[in-house]
Amino acid sequence: MMKKGGVMKHVLRRYSPVTRSRGRSIRSFADKLGFVYFGSVDQHEDDHEIIRGLTVSTSHRDTHYAVGSYDGYNISMVDRYDILKHGNEPTSEHSWLILQVSLTDAELPHIFLKPKGHSPAAYNKFFTAYNTLHAVNTMFLAPHSAEFHARYDVYGLSSRALEIEESLTTHVTNTIAARFWPHAIEIFEGKVYVYITEHRLTETMLGATLESATWLASVLDKRED
Repeated sequence: MMKKGGVMKHVLRRYSPVTRSRGRSIRSFADKLGFVYFGSVDQHEDDHEIIRGLTVSTSHRDTHYAVGSYDGYNISMVDRYDILKHGNEPTSEHSWLILQVSLTDAELPHIFLKPKGHSPAAYNKFFTAYNTLHAVNTMFLAPHSAEFHARYDVYGLSSRALEIEESLTTHVTNTIAARFWPHAIEIFEGKVYVYITEHRLTETMLGATLESATWLASVLDKRED
């Protein structure tokens, strides 16, 4: 249960100008795509499929939840907010606009592409839960671009590094570096998750990210020509 201070922070955030502008952009984007829009949802009470991935917790708040299809893929979208605390560190507030794409190939290993230059606080809970995942960039055999290595650390099981590289070819990593950064990407249990952490959202940004996410899904599903 969220403490009183957390509830107050959530209320103040909900009515801030940036948050309201963010909500308008998400709602307009969902409407233009013909997605079914649910608005705010309660993970403990509402009957809907929770978007999971690295940001899921018992305390997160979801708003602007929408589902639909795009380019042959089932898409879910949500604006998620959480107040996180790690060890003795002070609490920190985090927001993610999450795009979830459902794959047809569910046999892929767990992969997390962490953008460099971001505060690690948003990912502490993830690395605590999945402490067997390690950065595997140095285990790749192909000459991936300097731009990719400068922008992303790839996390996965060391024992599956070669399998990960079979999915993340040099063509894929070059495109990820150019089209996705600074967004985090997770591939887990038959889903692609893209996490947008910018406070100000635009429909242009959301459209470009959705195009990139479905492109990546098509590559992973081997649909791309």
